[in-house]
Amino acid sequence: MLHRIKQVYKNSFLIKVASFNILSVFVKLVSGFIVSKTMAIFIGPSGIAISGNLSNFTQSLESLSSLGIKNGTIKYVAESKSKDLQFKRVISSSFFFSISIAVLASSLLFVFSNSLSALVFNKVEFSFLFRISGLMMPFYSIHIFFISIINGLKKFKELVRINVVGYILITLLMVVFIYAKQLNGALLAIAITPFLLFTSLFYQFNILKFIVFNIKLSCVSKEVIKKLASFFSMTLFSGIMIPIIYLLIRSYIINNVGANEAGYWEGTRKISNYYMLFIYTLFDIYLLPVLSEDTKSTKFKSIIFNFYKNILPLVLLGFIVIYFFKIFIIKLIFTDDFLGMQELFGWQLIGDFFKIVSFTIAYQFLAKKMIRLYLICEISYMIFIYFTSIYLINYMGVLGAVKAHAFSYLFYTLLVFFIFRNELFKKNVV
Repeated sequence: MLHRIKQVYKNSFLIKVASFNILSVFVKLVSGFIVSKTMAIFIGPSGIAISGNLSNFTQSLESLSSLGIKNGTIKYVAESKSKDLQFKRVISSSFFFSISIAVLASSLLFVFSNSLSALVFNKVEFSFLFRISGLMMPFYSIHIFFISIINGLKKFKELVRINVVGYILITLLMVVFIYAKQLNGALLAIAITPFLLFTSLFYQFNILKFIVFNIKLSCVSKEVIKKLASFFSMTLFSGIMIPIIYLLIRSYIINNVGANEAGYWEGTRKISNYYMLFIYTLFDIYLLPVLSEDTKSTKFKSIIFNFYKNILPLVLLGFIVIYFFKIFIIKLIFTDDFLGMQELFGWQLIGDFFKIVSFTIAYQFLAKKMIRLYLICEISYMIFIYFTSIYLINYMGVLGAVKAHAFSYLFYTLLVFFIFRNELFKKNVV
């Protein structure tokens, strides 16, 4: 029996990635617990809601600065890693393209810092945060560039180690700044985070050096840049618009229900992000490279159902445990002031389950650059979740926001199953 388990582990790349990824998830959970507890003690539910607005804005900004480079680079590196010249063209073009976009994004942040502060915080006093974010953008783009190359090369051990170091550095920064300056410290730490992510790359200096030595100005290719740029429309909606939708929903809760209730919703989303990290990293480390390598989509069905078979039972078990220990989790991560969020857990978990099911299939959009279908699904999802959230919040308060989350991902799941119905369910399709 033990020998069979060892053989399954040896022959399954997914299980290898998942088992090693546990370390990254564990460190992220511990880091998240420490940061969330610190925020709960020093800035409370309303402070968490306000900092959540800045987090959503920076997520959109960081996605814009990378201009889709992450998913595009992972795809083309996975396809070209065995072809030396093409590999150099991909990483050289990706590097210079990402730096150019980062400089442009930085300039815009400096010019419109006052307007952005008024948009996100309804006051201009925080405009300095956006100027700091402008300085940080090039560091973020460089970080994303190297992470994407390492991911495309399937160097998942190096990737997990870099992530772990990054989590530790960010945790130290957040705790020190929040302790010293409370809410202002939390906001400042969020703005500085990209620089710490950049420094975490040096922990794996050998792979860093290998990539740098393959970057050549003479290998920059207009053709590759055009391919990478085609991912912009995909990034525009998934990386930029969705965080803005969440920002709008949170602002609606603050204005129509209350800042504390918005803090409960943000706290629930934070906990969700912690346990979903294991799945997100599996999507990037395992699923996207494997789907990209399957250039003719002959293994799509087996890849998807193999992922479901190995991952979904563990997800269900984990979600059941989380639901029954929700009060303990809230007290552990936050404080008794956040116990009002316990009624949100069930619907959040239902929505997250459907999110995993749908995203497993939807990653084929990225792997095969199916832009039109991707945009149809993303736009449909955004319209659905925004208007469903507003409608249900008006009738149910903050509970309506998490119900909208569940209904929206059920809708998204049905949509992607319909789009890929032939590939997934026809018997004559491999």
